[in-house]
Amino acid sequence: MTTTIQIDDETKKKLFAIKLRLEEQKGSSVTYNELIEYLIESQPLNLIRKISLQEFRSLRGILPKSAKALYLEERKKNLKREEDLAPLNAGEK
Repeated sequence: MTTTIQIDDETKKKLFAIKLRLEEQKGSSVTYNELIEYLIESQPLNLIRKISLQEFRSLRGILPKSAKALYLEERKKNLKREEDLAPLNAGEK
């Protein structure tokens, strides 16, 4: 089944340039369908990386900004407890 897609002139020029390079490498004619298949097949790792990065970025900002102050306060308490248990200068007299 054939489908018609709409692309602007700039995209068409870019696709045509890639098509010419592929035809030169292959030594024979390349259809736009083959060109699109080639582009899709040559990008899976890049697409996966982009999707993973987007998922990672979506985790940003889960905690409210006010949680940072609470986190820092708790971290200071933990460091104080550790210092009380094993002072850095315990061996010095």
